[in-house]
Amino acid sequence: MSTGIKKLDKLLGGGFPLRTAILMSGGPGSGKTLFALKFLMEGARNKEKCCYVSLNETKEELLRASKGIDSLKDAEKHIGNNLAIEHIPLGENITMKKFIDIIASYPKIDRLVIDNVNKLLIFAESERVYRLHLSELVKHLKPMGCTLLLCETRGENIDTGNGESFECDGVLHLSFIELEEKPMRTLTVHKMRYANFDPKIPHEFVINEKDLKLTETKVI
Repeated sequence: MSTGIKKLDKLLGGGFPLRTAILMSGGPGSGKTLFALKFLMEGARNKEKCCYVSLNETKEELLRASKGIDSLKDAEKHIGNNLAIEHIPLGENITMKKFIDIIASYPKIDRLVIDNVNKLLIFAESERVYRLHLSELVKHLKPMGCTLLLCETRGENIDTGNGESFECDGVLHLSFIELEEKPMRTLTVHKMRYANFDPKIPHEFVINEKDLKLTETKVI
């Protein structure tokens, strides 16, 4: 399944393997949300059923973010057709278990994004219960076409330390490399079942007003 970014597709031998759950981790401002929107828009334009489940931002906030990138500006016209954005605020009435029940009740979806798993950790009874529920959630997600689980991390950590990278089929990490002039965004593939790739090599990841892309530079 195409990621929406040609050079990343080439790096992975065609894109994300079908029926997998992929962890997209990184710190604040690293580009996780825009990457996820790009992934969904690739599917929406191909008439696939796509859904963004947000535990953070509202639909209006996500659409506002998409309008800042030329390649994502038409997101709003797909809403109600083959693209849905669902905002589910977690709280006393929406626990981790209830969230899993909601996801399990969804109809067949080709592309699903859940933003982000950190919120699920906050409302879990314990780290052990979180890990058990996460495993159950991933089990429900795998029959779908492909799911991106966004995860906010610190430094070079690829997950929260509670097993997300072990439960998921693939792990992509976004981070910054400090250069003399300005920080450079990088994308690193740490894990991808069913695909051949060069692991743990940071590739320059560019976000500008036109699009998101990996540059011609193969290795940094």
